Amino acid sequence: MSAKEEEETLVEAALQVLNTADPFEKARLGDSVASRWLQGEITRPYHPTLDPIVPDRPARLSDVKLVSPSLMPKLGKAGSLPSRQAIVHSLTHTESWAIDLSWDIIARFGKQEAMPREFFTDFVKVAQDEGRHFTLLAARLKELGSYYGALPAHDGLWDSATSTSKDLLARLAVEHCVHEVCFTRNILSFCIL
Repeated sequence: MSAKEEEETLVEAALQVLNTADPFEKARLGDSVASRWLQGEITRPYHPTLDPIVPDRPARLSDVKLVSPSLMPKLGKAGSLPSRQAIVHSLTHTESWAIDLSWDIIARFGKQEAMPREFFTDFVKVAQDEGRHFTLLAARLKELGSYYGALPAHDGLWDSATSTSKDLLARLAVEHCVHEVCFTRNILSFCIL
Protein backbone atom coordinates (compact mmCIF):
# COMPACT_ATOMS: atom_id res chain seq x y z
CA MET A 1 0.00 0.00 0.00
CA SER A 2 1.14 3.49 -0.75
CA ALA A 3 1.31 6.17 1.95
CA LYS A 4 -1.78 7.78 0.39
CA GLU A 5 -3.75 4.53 0.71
CA GLU A 6 -2.66 4.13 4.37
CA GLU A 7 -3.60 7.69 5.33
CA GLU A 8 -6.58 7.74 7.70
CA THR A 9 -9.77 9.02 6.10
CA LEU A 10 -12.51 11.03 7.75
CA VAL A 11 -14.91 8.08 7.53
CA GLU A 12 -12.38 5.84 9.30
CA ALA A 13 -11.96 8.46 12.02
CA ALA A 14 -15.75 8.83 12.30
CA LEU A 15 -16.00 5.07 12.85
CA GLN A 16 -13.48 5.34 15.69
CA VAL A 17 -15.72 7.92 17.34
CA LEU A 18 -18.81 5.76 16.81
CA ASN A 19 -17.00 2.76 18.30
CA THR A 20 -15.95 4.68 21.43
CA ALA A 21 -18.32 3.85 24.29
CA ASP A 22 -17.46 6.52 26.86
CA PRO A 23 -19.34 9.74 25.94
CA PHE A 24 -16.65 12.02 27.39
CA GLU A 25 -13.96 10.23 25.39
CA LYS A 26 -16.28 10.26 22.36
CA ALA A 27 -16.60 14.04 22.65
CA ARG A 28 -12.84 14.46 23.11
CA LEU A 29 -11.97 12.16 20.20
CA GLY A 30 -14.61 13.80 18.01
CA ASP A 31 -13.13 17.22 18.74
CA SER A 32 -9.68 15.94 17.82
CA VAL A 33 -10.90 14.39 14.56
CA ALA A 34 -12.82 17.55 13.69
CA SER A 35 -9.78 19.73 14.33
CA ARG A 36 -7.57 17.48 12.20
CA TRP A 37 -10.09 17.59 9.32
CA LEU A 38 -10.59 21.37 9.55
CA GLN A 39 -6.82 21.97 9.72
CA GLY A 40 -6.20 19.74 6.70
CA GLU A 41 -4.40 16.96 8.58
CA ILE A 42 -7.03 14.48 7.45
CA THR A 43 -7.34 15.16 3.75
CA ARG A 44 -9.55 12.47 2.28
CA PRO A 45 -13.17 11.92 3.24
CA TYR A 46 -13.07 8.18 2.36
CA HIS A 47 -11.23 5.51 0.40
CA PRO A 48 -12.84 5.15 -3.03
CA THR A 49 -12.40 1.34 -3.02
CA LEU A 50 -13.13 0.48 0.62
CA ASP A 51 -16.57 0.16 2.17
CA PRO A 52 -16.17 0.18 5.95
CA ILE A 53 -18.96 -1.27 8.07
CA VAL A 54 -20.96 1.34 9.93
CA PRO A 55 -22.37 -0.08 13.19
CA ASP A 56 -26.15 -0.36 13.49
CA ARG A 57 -25.76 1.20 16.91
CA PRO A 58 -22.80 3.22 18.19
CA ALA A 59 -20.89 1.96 21.20
CA ARG A 60 -22.40 3.22 24.45
CA LEU A 61 -21.64 2.69 28.14
CA SER A 62 -24.32 0.94 30.10
CA ASP A 63 -24.31 3.43 33.00
CA VAL A 64 -27.40 5.23 31.68
CA LYS A 65 -30.54 3.26 32.50
CA LEU A 66 -32.63 3.19 29.33
CA VAL A 67 -36.41 3.13 29.45
CA SER A 68 -39.17 3.48 26.89
CA PRO A 69 -40.00 7.12 26.07
CA SER A 70 -43.49 6.50 27.45
CA LEU A 71 -41.99 5.45 30.82
CA MET A 72 -39.82 8.52 31.28
CA PRO A 73 -40.60 10.48 34.44
CA LYS A 74 -41.86 14.03 33.97
CA LEU A 75 -39.09 16.62 33.95
CA GLY A 76 -40.99 19.36 35.72
CA LYS A 77 -40.61 23.08 35.10
CA ALA A 78 -37.20 23.66 36.69
CA GLY A 79 -38.75 24.97 39.90
CA SER A 80 -36.79 22.56 42.08
CA LEU A 81 -33.26 21.21 42.09
CA PRO A 82 -34.38 17.68 41.14
CA SER A 83 -36.37 19.13 38.23
CA ARG A 84 -33.38 21.17 37.02
CA GLN A 85 -31.17 18.09 37.33
CA ALA A 86 -33.67 16.03 35.32
CA ILE A 87 -33.90 18.65 32.56
CA VAL A 88 -30.13 19.07 32.27
CA HIS A 89 -29.66 15.28 32.36
CA SER A 90 -32.15 14.90 29.52
CA LEU A 91 -30.38 17.58 27.48
CA THR A 92 -27.01 15.97 28.18
CA HIS A 93 -28.32 12.62 26.98
CA THR A 94 -29.69 14.23 23.83
CA GLU A 95 -26.31 15.80 23.11
CA SER A 96 -24.56 12.46 23.65
CA TRP A 97 -26.70 11.04 20.83
CA ALA A 98 -26.19 14.16 18.72
CA ILE A 99 -22.46 13.42 18.70
CA ASP A 100 -23.14 9.94 17.33
CA LEU A 101 -25.72 11.18 14.84
CA SER A 102 -23.27 13.63 13.31
CA TRP A 103 -20.46 11.10 12.95
CA ASP A 104 -22.92 8.46 11.74
CA ILE A 105 -24.19 10.65 8.90
CA ILE A 106 -20.59 11.18 7.77
CA ALA A 107 -19.73 7.48 7.89
CA ARG A 108 -23.06 6.15 6.63
CA PHE A 109 -23.98 8.55 3.83
CA GLY A 110 -20.89 10.48 2.74
CA LYS A 111 -19.49 7.94 0.31
CA GLN A 112 -22.78 6.19 -0.40
CA GLU A 113 -24.27 9.43 -1.73
CA ALA A 114 -20.98 10.74 -3.22
CA MET A 115 -21.35 13.90 -1.19
CA PRO A 116 -19.11 16.92 -1.82
CA ARG A 117 -16.37 17.93 0.59
CA GLU A 118 -18.60 20.67 2.02
CA PHE A 119 -21.05 18.03 3.29
CA PHE A 120 -18.28 16.44 5.33
CA THR A 121 -17.03 19.79 6.62
CA ASP A 122 -20.52 20.91 7.65
CA PHE A 123 -21.18 17.74 9.64
CA VAL A 124 -17.70 17.75 11.17
CA LYS A 125 -18.48 21.22 12.52
CA VAL A 126 -21.86 20.02 13.80
CA ALA A 127 -20.22 17.01 15.46
CA GLN A 128 -17.64 19.23 17.13
CA ASP A 129 -20.38 21.54 18.42
CA GLU A 130 -22.41 18.60 19.74
CA GLY A 131 -19.38 17.33 21.64
CA ARG A 132 -18.86 20.75 23.15
CA HIS A 133 -22.55 20.95 24.11
CA PHE A 134 -22.39 17.52 25.77
CA THR A 135 -19.28 18.46 27.75
CA LEU A 136 -20.76 21.79 28.92
CA LEU A 137 -24.08 20.23 29.92
CA ALA A 138 -22.35 17.36 31.76
CA ALA A 139 -20.27 19.96 33.65
CA ARG A 140 -23.44 21.91 34.51
CA LEU A 141 -25.07 18.71 35.71
CA LYS A 142 -22.11 18.15 38.02
CA GLU A 143 -22.45 21.72 39.32
CA LEU A 144 -26.07 20.86 40.13
CA GLY A 145 -24.88 17.93 42.28
CA SER A 146 -25.62 15.16 39.79
CA TYR A 147 -23.89 13.35 36.93
CA TYR A 148 -24.65 11.89 33.53
CA GLY A 149 -26.13 8.46 34.13
CA ALA A 150 -27.78 9.34 37.44
CA LEU A 151 -31.25 9.35 35.87
CA PRO A 152 -33.02 7.20 33.30
CA ALA A 153 -33.12 8.26 29.66
CA HIS A 154 -34.59 7.02 26.41
CA ASP A 155 -33.09 6.41 23.00
CA GLY A 156 -35.89 7.75 20.84
CA LEU A 157 -33.37 9.85 18.95
CA TRP A 158 -31.37 6.79 17.91
CA ASP A 159 -34.59 4.91 17.10
CA SER A 160 -35.26 7.60 14.49
CA ALA A 161 -31.72 7.22 13.18
CA THR A 162 -32.26 3.49 12.79
CA SER A 163 -35.47 3.98 10.85
CA THR A 164 -33.74 6.44 8.48
CA SER A 165 -30.48 4.50 8.09
CA LYS A 166 -31.03 3.82 4.40
CA ASP A 167 -32.28 7.23 3.28
CA LEU A 168 -30.21 10.41 3.64
CA LEU A 169 -33.11 12.75 2.89
CA ALA A 170 -35.31 11.05 5.49
CA ARG A 171 -32.45 11.25 8.01
CA LEU A 172 -31.95 14.94 7.36
CA ALA A 173 -35.68 15.64 7.62
CA VAL A 174 -36.31 13.69 10.82
CA GLU A 175 -33.11 14.31 12.73
CA HIS A 176 -32.30 17.85 11.72
CA CYS A 177 -35.71 19.35 11.11
CA VAL A 178 -38.03 17.56 13.54
CA HIS A 179 -35.79 16.58 16.47
CA GLU A 180 -33.59 19.67 16.33
CA VAL A 181 -36.63 21.96 16.32
CA CYS A 182 -38.10 20.13 19.34
CA PHE A 183 -34.76 20.23 21.15
CA THR A 184 -34.39 23.97 20.51
CA ARG A 185 -37.94 24.60 21.76
CA ASN A 186 -37.15 22.66 24.96
CA ILE A 187 -33.94 24.63 25.50
CA LEU A 188 -35.74 27.92 24.99
CA SER A 189 -38.53 27.03 27.42
CA PHE A 190 -35.92 25.94 29.99
CA CYS A 191 -33.99 29.21 29.57
CA ILE A 192 -37.16 31.30 29.96
CA LEU A 193 -37.94 29.64 33.29
